[in-house]
Amino acid sequence: MDDAPAPSEPAGGGQQLPWDPFRAAVLGLAIDRATAEVVVALRQANMRSIVLKGRSFAVLLYDSGEQRLYGDIDLLIPAQDERRAGEALDRLGYQLRSDREPEGTVDHASVWVRPSDGLHVDLHRTLSGIQGGGTDPWEVLAADTDSILVGGTTVEILSEPARALHVALHAALPGRGKEKTLIDLSRAIERLPHATWAGAAALARRLNAQAAFAAGLGRLPAGVELAGTLELARERSVEEALLADSAPPSAWTVERLSKATGVRGRLAILVPRLFPKPEFMRVWYPVARRGRAGLVLAHLWRVMWLVMTAPRAVRVWRRARRQSQGSV
Repeated sequence: MDDAPAPSEPAGGGQQLPWDPFRAAVLGLAIDRATAEVVVALRQANMRSIVLKGRSFAVLLYDSGEQRLYGDIDLLIPAQDERRAGEALDRLGYQLRSDREPEGTVDHASVWVRPSDGLHVDLHRTLSGIQGGGTDPWEVLAADTDSILVGGTTVEILSEPARALHVALHAALPGRGKEKTLIDLSRAIERLPHATWAGAAALARRLNAQAAFAAGLGRLPAGVELAGTLELARERSVEEALLADSAPPSAWTVERLSKATGVRGRLAILVPRLFPKPEFMRVWYPVARRGRAGLVLAHLWRVMWLVMTAPRAVRVWRRARRQSQGSV
């Protein structure tokens, strides 16, 4: 992971974007057509969905002559519809990906891929950075939406304040692809009125997402300045410190374990991390493809690797706790 300091001035309006505009346009058309296909399929199954990122960020942050690069389909759906939505995707030829790490920074989406054309659909139950707390993200975000044409079909998208919130939450995530998220964030800070950001901050408070919202804005100096005007919670949470530190997944596991109650709650976190499904093991551990004995060896190696990386995860988590408590 690249932990280099973020650029202070990502490409904004009028500056050359760091991707091929022709490729972005062609890919965008293909993604938009596939997005429309999926949205229509969900509607036919009496399911509502909200298109995230992609074209919805493009119309908010980019001029008509510019091309925003995006390569997959992101949809927010009610959590209770996830199984039925998966069945609809299955009918369109998509398959649930089995090679994702069981415990990442957050557990907010399932990923589906269509082998025939390589298209990906991320089915979001929530947005990254929302910490729960009893509030249903769908109920909050679906209460006020906008709509645009995507692939010739009218689709729902997040309201403008919710999209501003999502831009910042997306920038908070560690990992690859940071240049594009920082370009989006820079443009959002530059172009969106303060009233929109005030609405985004209000949503962050309702959704218990202030930590990630502040961490995302904090990726850029202009975002730090903006955050200071939004009356965000001053106390830094452990989650915000982990995000700012680009903490490894194991550190997030430690944080989840610290909040879990009872043996059953802790086992629900540990077991999938220690013993992923065989499909996952066969993708990431070649020895697991050699029958049952190979699968056992792969599991043993994984447990050893997790044990070896645990001390660093605990150190990172403890540092985040000290930072959240105002210690040095």
